[in-house]
Parts: sequence; structure tokens; C-alpha cells
Amino acid sequence: MHRGAQVFTVRDYTKDRQQVESTLRKIKAIGYDSLQYGAPPFISHKELKIMLDDIGLLPSSVYAGFDQMKIRPFAMKECLGAIKQAVSNAKDFGVKYIGIGTIPFYQSTSADGFKQFAEDLNKMGAEMKKEGCGVIYHSHALEFFSLGGGKHGMDIIMDETDPESVFFSHDTHWLASGGVSVVDWIYKTKGRMPLIHFKDYAIIAGAVVVEGVCKRFAEIGEGNLDWAKIVKACHDTGIEFAIVEQDTCPGNPFDSLKISFDNMVKFGV
Repeated sequence: MHRGAQVFTVRDYTKDRQQVESTLRKIKAIGYDSLQYGAPPFISHKELKIMLDDIGLLPSSVYAGFDQMKIRPFAMKECLGAIKQAVSNAKDFGVKYIGIGTIPFYQSTSADGFKQFAEDLNKMGAEMKKEGCGVIYHSHALEFFSLGGGKHGMDIIMDETDPESVFFSHDTHWLASGGVSVVDWIYKTKGRMPLIHFKDYAIIAGAVVVEGVCKRFAEIGEGNLDWAKIVKACHDTGIEFAIVEQDTCPGNPFDSLKISFDNMVKFGV
């Protein structure tokens, strides 16, 4: 399993080409061997891949816009063009998976909305599959909106999408935030989750009232998640990339990446 970093963690240090290269070299120096990163406007995917090869980092996926690729009969040419461009970027980058953003709000409040989103993913994934690629969806907490009877929106997305073209990258923090078992959902997604986002779920001390408990994004091993069981589940299910992503850090984000890396090693990644 590759130990990767999501460049969003250090996004404030990627403002130009020189900063990008310096930042990626720092990530490599910490010990990471891979990363998740979409090429910024000032670097093409081909150029970024050359840079990564030189540094010694393996890319895991590319990003593309869901709205642009969503198949719509009245804009078929534009949608297929966007998918074609995403596939081209993936091939330039040497990856198979094309990531998209969060489910649109208007689809996230009902079973019908989740069903429509699953259909959208299937149509998108079918086009990518023709070129040897697949769409990968990164869940947060909102997909675990309860539909009653123990069923969540995420169940619909998983159950009603093609396992050969629609894949997932769950996030340990957001699974916990969604009130579900992190380990159970890793096993539940076996065979469809080539990469997972690692970040801890920590409680902020000093709540004014009992109900005022607040959580924060935390470095691996510095919060409340059971990392020994999480890492075992990742190994058991064949996850290829464990990607550290910390949306906000208490100090220097490179220090947070170092803490997470060292603890990942300790937990057996």
C-alpha cells in the first residue's frame, strides 16, 4: 500500500511552478512515495508527470468537473468532450481514476436525488470505461444522510452503480463524522476503493456545555480513530493508496504531514 499525500493539505504552498516543485520535494523528503494532485492551471498534466517522475512520486488520480461531464441530452457534445479531456489528462498523468467533487446539494436530500446521482455516475463511468478509466467518488459525511430503515444515501450510490466503472475513496474522518463504522465501510467497499483518505477525528477540549463538543481534523494517530483496525481493513481489502489529507492544520502543514507519516508507519502502512 502506497503512503500518499493529498496536496490540498499544503495548498497554500503551490502558488506557482517553483513553489509546486519545492512543495513536492518536501513531501518526498518526509517519506511519502505518492500523492493525489490535479495539475494547476500553469502546469500541464504531462509536465507535472515529468516533474513527479524526477522527484520520485507516483500519482494516484486526476480531477475533473462533475457538472461539465454530467451527460445531458441537450449538451451531449460538450459533456462527451469534457469526459474525453478528462480521460486524456488521466492518460497523460499515467493514472486510471478520474475524481469528481461532492454530490450536488439538490441531489443530496432525498432517495430520488441519490438515485439520480448514481445514474449520472453510471453514464459518466460507462464513457470512461471505454478508454480503460473509471470515475472515483470521494465521500464526505452528507452521503450518510439516513433514509430510514438503516439505509443511507451512500448505500444507494454504491448499490446502484457499476462496480467496474464507478469507484470510491472514502475518508476516515468523514466516515466517523457521518456516524458510521470506519472499518465496516472499508470492508463494505472492498474491490471498489483503490485509494482511501486518511485523517483522524479529534475532539476539541473545553466545551462550554456538554452539548458543545466540537471536532477537528487531526494528524493520523492524534485523534480518536482505531488506526490498527483501519489499517488492517485497508490491507485486507487491497487498497492501493493511503492518502493523507488534513483540511486544516494547527500549525505548519508540513509538520502535520510528518506526524501523520510517522504514525502511518507505526500503524503498519
